[in-house]
Amino acid sequence: MANLSNAPVSSWDLLQLNLRFYETVTQNAERALADDKLDVKSFFLLATVEELKHPAALAQRLILPKPTVTFLIKKLEQARYVKRKTVTGDLRRFEIQLTQLGRKVCERGRKIMSDAFDASISLFTPKEREQYGELLKKIAAFKKVN
Repeated sequence: MANLSNAPVSSWDLLQLNLRFYETVTQNAERALADDKLDVKSFFLLATVEELKHPAALAQRLILPKPTVTFLIKKLEQARYVKRKTVTGDLRRFEIQLTQLGRKVCERGRKIMSDAFDASISLFTPKEREQYGELLKKIAAFKKVN
């Protein structure tokens, strides 16, 4: 990795730093998530179910293979955090719904992840935190058009 003192940082270096940051946040949250029988992937799937109810859409959003999503859904079903509901008019398709217990666990998980994130950016000044948020919003709004 390039010297980060005053040298320009390459795109590759930024990507690697971003991945390390994500890894740090998730590692700091894993032990607490395990109390609810969740790992990081399961938690993010659970947290996305209200927005995207179909396994294929969940796989695409979470950048996970479809078989992995199927496996995670089965784990979440066994824990009674989600349930499957067949789609009216197409018995081959189903959607995932959070249960009441799943909502409670999801809220705890969001708090755990938020606390881990806050700890990871605790050295930011309020201005740097605001700038970081603005940069992330800009990145999220970017859509590459080919």
